Amino acid sequence: MGYAIFTARKLMLTNRVNQLSYRIMQLSQQQQTLSDNAGRLERAMANTRNLFSSIGNMFQTGMQLQQNSMMMSLNKAISSGTVDPNSDEAKQAYQQIVTMNQNFMNNPGLIGIDLMNKSLEIVNQGKLQQIKDMENQIELERKSLETQLAAAQKELESVEKAEEKAIDRAAPKFA
Repeated sequence: MGYAIFTARKLMLTNRVNQLSYRIMQLSQQQQTLSDNAGRLERAMANTRNLFSSIGNMFQTGMQLQQNSMMMSLNKAISSGTVDPNSDEAKQAYQQIVTMNQNFMNNPGLIGIDLMNKSLEIVNQGKLQQIKDMENQIELERKSLETQLAAAQKELESVEKAEEKAIDRAAPKFA
């Protein structure tokens, strides 16, 4: 009868150890999947930043080309003598170029691009934080399960030792 109790307890503990090990394996897989997702999200964020940076650079280059073209036209007109450098026309052209340069940062296109970039960045940071929170929850659950697993394994070992002692005590001894 004692052997049946030991066997039943060992089977129950072995089942518990296997269930805990399986759950730990599942959590590790979930954690790995979340880490992969976080990496993909960070790469997407970097690509988005680069895209918006490129678009901003194109705007800036276009504005600079336009300013340079206007300046070259004005300088050509001045050097050919068609426009007097001290005339109101030349002063207005210079003022227009200076105003274009000052208004560059207030360009609605650039402001819109910057706002889109910032809003996407905020959304993606929120998603990244959610992933990290989920990873932390999984890590806490995994540690808890590992503690339970260690306790179940120790109990299984103690049951096995007790069973061995019971077998040794029950065995007939011949002198």
